[in-house]
This record gives sequence, structure tokens and C-alpha cells, in this order.
Amino acid sequence: MAEGLSGAPKQFVFSGAKAWFARHQQTLLIMDCISIILLLFLHIFGSSVPVFVPVVANFVNAFAIVLVGFIFASIVWKGVVPSVICILGVVLMHNAIILPYYPPTGPTFPDFMVKNQDFSRSSAQVSAQVASTMHFFLGLGMVALSITLAYRPGFLFAKNRPRQEEYEDIWSKYPIWYDNIKLIGSHNEQLAQAKSLMEEKDRYLIWRYEYVLAYIYGTAHLVRPEGLVPKKDTRFVRDEKSGLLIGKARYPGYFA
Repeated sequence: MAEGLSGAPKQFVFSGAKAWFARHQQTLLIMDCISIILLLFLHIFGSSVPVFVPVVANFVNAFAIVLVGFIFASIVWKGVVPSVICILGVVLMHNAIILPYYPPTGPTFPDFMVKNQDFSRSSAQVSAQVASTMHFFLGLGMVALSITLAYRPGFLFAKNRPRQEEYEDIWSKYPIWYDNIKLIGSHNEQLAQAKSLMEEKDRYLIWRYEYVLAYIYGTAHLVRPEGLVPKKDTRFVRDEKSGLLIGKARYPGYFA
């Protein structure tokens, strides 16, 4: 029981933060768009007006980190897949923005940040700028994909997917397990996170599920993978053919 009680405050904080993000989804989307526009401005400014000044470079670097950090924070609570895509995208965008402020100093790359010099740009300079631009827009595409997966996954679904109402009806007959808040009778035993009771192959795929189906004290419940369940009286329901867990998908219609 001590293990279950110690995990309760963490679960409460996590649930509270997730609820706050859920209530402000529209605001987060607007802020993400503003952050992307500012990052685009920083990229254009660095590519068009190259100035090698340490103070300016440090300011741009810090400002870019704040912007990409906010974008990632608005995505990370939505799941593993959009988070991984987002972090790859923001790293590419950040690196593309600061690259013009830290040019190579070897003989192949003349100091093209110095003003008032009358020499034509070498192929190495052009290649560096093209690479910076390609990295930025590749990162921008990955960030856009992660935002779509996180907030509007329906845009990526097939047209003949089941309607949301039909999908919800399948799971509406199962009660949701509320981390030992609603107990049957006088049951009282040690609790553990649901995913800690799963097999190793299940934990690799747990990001797919919003809830998994499990029998608790003989009654079928929908259980959050991070939720607390009785150690001895929890039995997960599996598909007879594949042996995989049965549960409500986090992205209905996208993953079978």
C-alpha cells in the first residue's frame, strides 16, 4: 500500500498538468504558430543579414532555444510518437538558425561574415546556406507533422474509418478504473502501475493505448497504462490470435 500511496502525488501532479494543457489546446496552437513565425524570421534574418557578433549570436541562440522549447512542451504531453517527431524537427530548426553565426574558420571557408569585402561567394558558402535552409524547412515539416498528430490526427486518417460515435460506443459499456478511488466491497491490497505488470513486449507498444482492458476483481475495466491497479487481482485481456493487449487506441482509426 505504501508504494501506491507514494505514487499518488506524482499521478495527481501529472493528471493536473495534462488537464491544464487539455483546457488550453487552442491557446497552445496559436502560440505554436507564433513561435514558428518567429523562428522563420530568425532564419531569414541570419541568412540575409549575416553579422558575426558574439552578443547577437548568443541572443539568437537563447531566443531560438526558448521558442523550440515551448513548441516541444506543447507536444510532449500528447504522446511518444508526436514528441519524437517534434524533438527531431526543433533540433533541425534550431541548428539551421544558429549555423550562420558560427561559420567554419578553415581556408576552404573564408570569413564571409566580415562586411565590406569584395569577393565572390565560394561554392562552400553557397552549400552551407543551402544546407541551412534545407535543414530548417525539413525541421519545419517535422514540427508541422507532430502538431497535426498531436492536435488534429483526424487529418491523417483514412476516409472509410469508423465514425467517432461508433468507436466510442464500443468502449462505453466498460467502466473506467479510477486508481483505487472506486473499489468493490472492502478490497484493500498493494497497488502498482498497470504497465509495470505487463510483459516487456506490451510496454514497447503501450504508447498506442489510451486505455487497456483488464479484469479487476472479476469485472472488466478500462485502465490507463500509467494508472494504479491491484497487483494480484488484475488480469489483462489479450487478443486470441496475436496475443496483444486489447484496449482503446490513443488515436482511433489510425492504428489497428
